[in-house]
Amino acid sequence: MKRATGQRFVSYRKNVTSGYDRNGCGGNPVATSVWRGHISFGLVSIPVRLYRAARAERVKLREVYTVQPEAPPEPEDAEPPPSRRSGPVPVEPRANVVVPESVPSTSPVRRAATDDAGNQIAPAEVSKGYEVEKGQFVTLSREELRALAPQTSTSMELVEFVSLASVDPVYFETSYYVRPDEGGEKPYALLYRSLLDTGLVGVAQIAMHRREHIALIRSGKSGLIAHTMYFSSEVRADEEYTADTAAVNPKELALANTLVRALEADFNPEKFRDTYRERLEKLIAAKTEGQEIIPAKTAATSKIAVDIMEALRKSLAGLKKPPEAARARGTQARRKRG
Repeated sequence: MKRATGQRFVSYRKNVTSGYDRNGCGGNPVATSVWRGHISFGLVSIPVRLYRAARAERVKLREVYTVQPEAPPEPEDAEPPPSRRSGPVPVEPRANVVVPESVPSTSPVRRAATDDAGNQIAPAEVSKGYEVEKGQFVTLSREELRALAPQTSTSMELVEFVSLASVDPVYFETSYYVRPDEGGEKPYALLYRSLLDTGLVGVAQIAMHRREHIALIRSGKSGLIAHTMYFSSEVRADEEYTADTAAVNPKELALANTLVRALEADFNPEKFRDTYRERLEKLIAAKTEGQEIIPAKTAATSKIAVDIMEALRKSLAGLKKPPEAARARGTQARRKRG
C-alpha cells in the first residue's frame, strides 16, 4: 500500500469489442428517496417517499491508473529517427473480392477503462485507490486486497438462539434454502425439529462471497431457511420517521381499525404477479415472431377523497355493498327458494 499523487481515477466509455468490465466499488450511503407516490387503503391516500433503510457498507475505492511523467522536449536540431521505410508505400495488388452486403447486427455493449484523453487502459494497469484528499489517493494493489478479503467459511457455528419476533425484518438481506449434504440428513432433521418446537432461531456469523455476514437459521414449512443480515452499522435507524400519534382523531382511528380488519386476509404470494415482466416477455415473444406491436393505453387514475373521515366512511360503505354479480346471484337464489 502506498500514497501516490500521480494517480487519476478511471472513467468508462462504451465499447463493443473490449472484454474489460468495471467492478463496482460501492460508496458512502446517501439519503435520497428511491420512490415517491401514495400509500392507499380503501379511499384513504397517504403521500410518501421511500428511502433505503439499510445498505451494505463498503469502503469507497476508486479504480486508478498511474500518470506517467511527460518526456522532456527534444532539441530543435535533433534529427528525426530514421524511418523503417521511406517513400510512398505501394499498394499490393488484390484479387477481385466480392464484398458482402452490410447487414445490421446487434452486439452487447461492454465498458472499457479510459484515461482523461479517452485512450483505453489495459486491465493490468488499473488498481484500486482511496481518495484521502481531493486528487490524493492511497493506492492498493490487487494482491493486498486479496490478502485482506475474508476466506469463505466452511463452518457456520450457531452462537445463540433468539426469538424470531425480536428480530426486526429491516435487518434481513438475502434468503437461502438450506439442504443437507450426504450424511447430514439426521442432524439436519434434529435441528429443524428443535427450532420448530422451541420457536427460536439460530444466529451465526460467516464469511461468504468475499464479505462477512450475520446469518440467521430458522425453520421453514419443511426445512431450514437461512437469511443473511445487515450489520447494525448498515441500518439507518436514525432516519426512521417518528409519527405524531397525538394528531390522530379517536373517531378516525376507530374507523381506520374497522377498515383494516375488514381487509384482513391470509398472505398468499400467488395473488401478486410481476406484470411488468409478463408484458416484457410477451413483447419479446411478439417481436421474435414478427408481430405488429400496438402500445397499450394507460388507464386513467381515479380521484381519491381528501377528507379522511369521508374517505373512511366511503371505503367501509363500499366493502359492505356486495358487487352487482353477487347481488344478482343472491336475488336469483331467493327467488328459487320462494
